[in-house]
Amino acid sequence: MRAVKARAAAIGRAVIAAGVLTALAGCAVGGNPIDDAISTNAISLADSAPSIATDPFGPQRSGDPGNTDRLIDEDTIRLAVTTADLGKLDDGALPWASAATGSSGTISQISQNELAGQTCRRFSATRNAYDGVTLYEGEVCLDPRSGWWTRSLAPAGAPPDAG
Repeated sequence: MRAVKARAAAIGRAVIAAGVLTALAGCAVGGNPIDDAISTNAISLADSAPSIATDPFGPQRSGDPGNTDRLIDEDTIRLAVTTADLGKLDDGALPWASAATGSSGTISQISQNELAGQTCRRFSATRNAYDGVTLYEGEVCLDPRSGWWTRSLAPAGAPPDAG
């Protein structure tokens, strides 16, 4: 009986040892990369040629910078026309300037009318920039659902926008 108990105890210890070894083998085979880095004293090296972060809200300058500046200026003109208080304008010129491009100019002949149930504003504007002075003619309209949108805006004498 004593031999049976000793043998049972030996088997029990073997089963426990096998379970512990199996559990430890799982940790050694795979696991968390962070734990692997800590246990192996590994360090992560930074990129030797890091990219410079850009402003996600700034204009993307891929392509012709003159074209990008022109588009920024056109947006500035649109904003000035849509926010102008026509009651205080007294048919005078409305100055505008873009800090982003250094361009400036004046907006004149702003007239407001109704077109297909939308309030629209026609205007003329000058753009004084490093590439010269340009006269623009344009029209913006107020959609009650989505806000102001540009019906046309192009250098004077150019064919009207299709959009």
